[in-house]
Amino acid sequence: MLLVVFERQPKGMDTTRAQHQFFELATQQQAPPPLDRKVRVYGVDFDERFIAELIVEHFQAGISRDNPKMSEALEIYINESLAGHRRKFRLDAENSLRKFFFRIGDLRLSDLRHHHICDFRDYLLAQNLSPTTVRKQASILNAMLNAAFKFYAIDRPSPFRGLKIRGEGEVTRPMRTITPELLQQVKARLMAKHTPYSLVGLLQLNTGLRLSEPIYATLADCCLDHAIPHLWVRRNPLSDRKTKSSIRAVPLVGVSLFAAERLVEKAQQQGSDWLVPQYAYQGGSNSCSAILNKRMKDLEFRSHMFRHALVDRMKACNDIPVKVAESITGHSRGNSEYASYGTVGYTLEQKLEVLTRVAV
Repeated sequence: MLLVVFERQPKGMDTTRAQHQFFELATQQQAPPPLDRKVRVYGVDFDERFIAELIVEHFQAGISRDNPKMSEALEIYINESLAGHRRKFRLDAENSLRKFFFRIGDLRLSDLRHHHICDFRDYLLAQNLSPTTVRKQASILNAMLNAAFKFYAIDRPSPFRGLKIRGEGEVTRPMRTITPELLQQVKARLMAKHTPYSLVGLLQLNTGLRLSEPIYATLADCCLDHAIPHLWVRRNPLSDRKTKSSIRAVPLVGVSLFAAERLVEKAQQQGSDWLVPQYAYQGGSNSCSAILNKRMKDLEFRSHMFRHALVDRMKACNDIPVKVAESITGHSRGNSEYASYGTVGYTLEQKLEVLTRVAV
């Protein structure tokens, strides 16, 4: 083992600062020292140049360890996230960082400034990406930095916070007004063929479920033999429910109950544990959404509009408590302790009464 003893650094000089200072002097030296200059270490003579190279390597390792790069922040972000095992989560993070590297580079965390994310934003907008997409990319990078700062105990707010994006919040594709007549047309279109995607749409019609919720449900989540048939929305190998409010049971009424029964029959015939085995894979909800949207394109109706339509109908009743409505849709404002207390929540009977009133 080679031990080298250095003189004590000047009082008040930070260790990292001393390392940087030596590193800069050693790497910026214009000419190597004469080969006959020696440094004695515990009675053994070494070339000064050889010792200098060892010290530079040592300080380089220390600087890298104390001041990690964005690429290291990616590893921490994935390792520390509850969704880090999800393929889509990893791909989204890697894709955002790859674009950032292409434009900005793999900078050290201490070198990052707000102008870097502004430059990256302008680069993405110049690629004709929507403000929503740009926000998603920037939010991933911001979350990545926050995770790294926490991991390394860096007491600094993320320089990527507070980003403003031109055009964000503007409605680029107005949603058609959802009338009772339109819903009847959509219902008739989906009832014409009992394909998996059309049955999923019918299931959404009287539940207001997010498309991914029935798509990633298991057979065990669909309780048809209960006094009030219902579908559980909860965590499973394909679905991470991030909030308490999103984990819930939603009664099945009308054509939504019919659709659930057909889906269960089809899944049992295929010997699958998933409610919709054709789409039970990461990205399956995107595939189902694409075919549903294509099927209803002439009606100007898209899969996310089932959720809007149910909320419209509940609002039209004018007497449904907001909290009960949120217990059906899985929304939560979380603005009072009342929302966080209790062990049962709103009952299936309470939700059933609401859904029966607004069923199509």
